[in-house]
Amino acid sequence: MRITFLSPRSNLSGGLRVIAVYAEMLHARGHEVTIVTPSRPCIGLRQKLAALAHGRAPNPPEPPGHFEGLSVPVVEAERSDFQFGAGDVPDADAIVATWWETAFAAAAMPPEKGRGFYFVQGHEVFDFLPWQISRATYFLPLRQIAVSRWLSQTLAETYGLPAPAVVPNAIDHARFSTPARDRNARPVAGFVYCQGALKGAGEAIAALHRLRVLYPELGIIVFGAEPLKTGHALPEGAEFHLRPAQAEIPALYARCDLWLCPSHSEGFGLPMLEAMAARCPVVGTRVGAAFDLIEPGVTGQLCEVGDMSGLVQGARAILDLPPADWRTMSDACHARASEFTWEHSCDRFEALLAGDAG
Repeated sequence: MRITFLSPRSNLSGGLRVIAVYAEMLHARGHEVTIVTPSRPCIGLRQKLAALAHGRAPNPPEPPGHFEGLSVPVVEAERSDFQFGAGDVPDADAIVATWWETAFAAAAMPPEKGRGFYFVQGHEVFDFLPWQISRATYFLPLRQIAVSRWLSQTLAETYGLPAPAVVPNAIDHARFSTPARDRNARPVAGFVYCQGALKGAGEAIAALHRLRVLYPELGIIVFGAEPLKTGHALPEGAEFHLRPAQAEIPALYARCDLWLCPSHSEGFGLPMLEAMAARCPVVGTRVGAAFDLIEPGVTGQLCEVGDMSGLVQGARAILDLPPADWRTMSDACHARASEFTWEHSCDRFEALLAGDAG
C-alpha cells in the first residue's frame, strides 16, 4: 500500500512517537509511507528584530523530535497552518489524519489521495482549543481508529456514532522490559512532567509533597520535555531530567517503586505502559488505557481525575505493601505490559488501512 500520514511537526510528544513507530514498521513491511507536516512558520521582520534586541537567536533551530532519523520521507507542506493542499500530498491508497487540525484536509482530499482515516489518539475537545471546530472533526467522513477502549467508548457515547475500531498503543519491550527486581530500601516515586494542566502535574507535585511528609526518605525522579514552570516546585532533593535521551528513559522508570499518571485526559497514556514494563506499579486517573492496564490491587491503583488525595491514597497503598507483595505487583505489571506489542498493533492497523478488518 501507499500510505500518507498528515501530522503536526516533529516533536517529543507520545502521539508523534506512535506515528513514527507505525510509519517505520509499515515501511519495513514493504509499504510506501510518507509523513506530511506543515512547514515551519515564517518569522516576521518585527519578531526577528525583537529577538535580536533581547539577545536571542531570531530563528533558533527546533528541538529534536521523533521524526528525526526515520527511513521514511517527512515532507513539509507549502503552508504552516495545517491547510494541506492536494499538491502537498502524494497519491496513495490510504491517507491518515493524526490530529484534529489535519482531519479537515484528509476529508477534503480527492479520491486519488487514498481512503480517509482518522487516527484518534485523544478526545481533542478542550477549552483552550476552538472546541466547536475540533468537535466537528468526529463527524467527518473518515474511518476512525482509536487507541484505547475508553476512547472508543467515549467517542461513541458523546457523538452517537458507531464505536471506532481500537488499536492499542504499545512499546518496544526490548528497551523497556526490566528483569525481576525487589523494591528499593529507600522508596522512589516518579512521574512524567508537562506544563499543561491536562497532564495533572500540579496534582502530582502536591501529592509528592504530601508523600514526602509521610515518607521522609522518599526519593523522587521526574522527567519531561519542558522545564518546570513557576509554581511547580518539586520537593527538595528531587531529580528533574529535562529532555533525557530516549535511551536513558527506561532506566529512570526502573529506578522507581511507584509511578504517578495523573492526567485529566488521555487517549492512551504511554507512561503507564512504559512504567509497568519496567516493573513499576502505577497510580493512574480513570482515563485512556488506565482501565486496560491498571487492575486495582494487582498492577496499581486508580483514582479520579484531579483527585490529589486519591493519588496519595493510591501511592500509600503501594508503598505500604510488604516487600513480597510489592514484588508480586511488580511482576504482574510486567506481565500485563507484555500483552501490548507493536507487532500485534501494527497487524491490526495495517489490516484496517487495507480494508481487511472490521
